[in-house]
Formats: sequence, structure tokens, C-alpha cells
Amino acid sequence: MQYRIILSFILTFLFINNLFAQKPTLIFYCGITMVKPITEMAKIIEKKHNCIIKISQGGSKDLYDSIKYSKKGDLYLPGSQSYRTNNLKDGLLGDFVEIGFNKAAIFVKKGNPLKVSSLNDFSSEEYASVLCDPESGSVGKMTKNIFINFKDIHFYEEVLDNTVEIGTDSRNLNKALIDNRADISINWRATSFWKENKKYIDIIEIDDKYAPKKRLIISLLKFSKNKKIAKDFMNFAISKEGQKIMKKYGFLK
Repeated sequence: MQYRIILSFILTFLFINNLFAQKPTLIFYCGITMVKPITEMAKIIEKKHNCIIKISQGGSKDLYDSIKYSKKGDLYLPGSQSYRTNNLKDGLLGDFVEIGFNKAAIFVKKGNPLKVSSLNDFSSEEYASVLCDPESGSVGKMTKNIFINFKDIHFYEEVLDNTVEIGTDSRNLNKALIDNRADISINWRATSFWKENKKYIDIIEIDDKYAPKKRLIISLLKFSKNKKIAKDFMNFAISKEGQKIMKKYGFLK
């Protein structure tokens, strides 16, 4: 009797293990700013296709470097279209869909107690600023362009010298403000809508001529082993339901 029970447990374990082993597993490389809507969409696609979607999150450049090195995965969503445009020459990025826009804004503490009003304030020693490394996250690259567009490269260098901290991605920047390590930052505006941020952070919009909207593009990786499911994810992201999820997390259409 005891042997039958043990055998039954073993067979059940092997059945369950085999069941999960047969599930298609996708890897989605996603910039940190877009993780929340993509995670919500992933749960819907997982249920529809009985698959597993692993989300690899990080700075846009770091993610692409991982793709280039490993040559594994299925989808890539950086924080700016430039990461697709500049890397097409490598031949790794295939079909794509546009799912919305990113836009940068000035981030301040709730209620703007220090009365921050413009980009000029980033050069003032009255404010402790945190900015993103342009070599790491898409918002860092955008920040550099904003200050150059606003004045010139020398102003950007002046602002950089005045920072108290350099972050690697949008999450680091928000945490610096919430933890009172900094007073002001430039970040993707959508992150100010997140539940964990909105009670601590307010935003000041930046003129479009300095901070234009950046297209958000999901690319299918050419070496994907799950192209059918990956393409269905892409189609869902641009559907009415997918766009409703994007809007929920503060992304522009």
C-alpha cells in the first residue's frame, strides 16, 4: 500500500513537471518604465496561449546588449524608438508595432514645495538633482537631448556637474526623490501615475520643442522560437483593450 502511494506521488509529480515543461516560454525584454502595462498584458496572453512570459526589465541599452550577446528571446520594448533605429544594422530586430508614446517631464516632490519652475533650476545649487546616465537608460539619453535643445552641450555639462546622484533608470530616479536624496529630476511622465509614486511626486511639463514625444515600439526578435504567440502579443498591445491598459499607466496615444 505504501509503495502504491509513493508511486502515485511520483507519477503525479512527473505529470505536472511534464505539463509545465511543455509550456512555451517567451522572453520579453522591456524597459522599466513600461513594465507595469506589459506585465498586465502578459498575464492575458499567458492565459490565452497557456504559455509562460518572462519579463526581463532594465535600461534600454543594457537590454539590447543582452539580446545581442545571448541571441535568445522573443520581444523587445525600449523606452525610445532610437534603440530600434540605431540597432537595425545588427539584423536582430524584425517586425514591429507602435503602442504609444513616452514623454519626459520635470519631477518634483508632491506639492512642489521648492517652487521649481523651469529647466534653468537644474543648474542652481539651491536644488539637489538626480539625473539618469545617458549610456544606460532611455530617459538619460532623452535628458541629455532636452538640455542641449534648451540651451547647448555646455549647459548640459553644467547641469551634470551640479547633480548629487546619477541613476541608471526611471525607477532609481523616482526612488531618489521619494527617499529625499534629491529634490528634482527628469523622468518619463508615465511613472508619476504609478501607485507607489503618485502620492510623493508631481510633474512639471516640458515644452514639446525641448522634450518631444518618443515612440514606443515593440520589436519581434528575428531568432524568436515563439513567433506566433509573440505576434499575438504585439497585436493585442495595439488593440482597443491593450491601448486601454497603456492609458491606465499614463502613456500617451
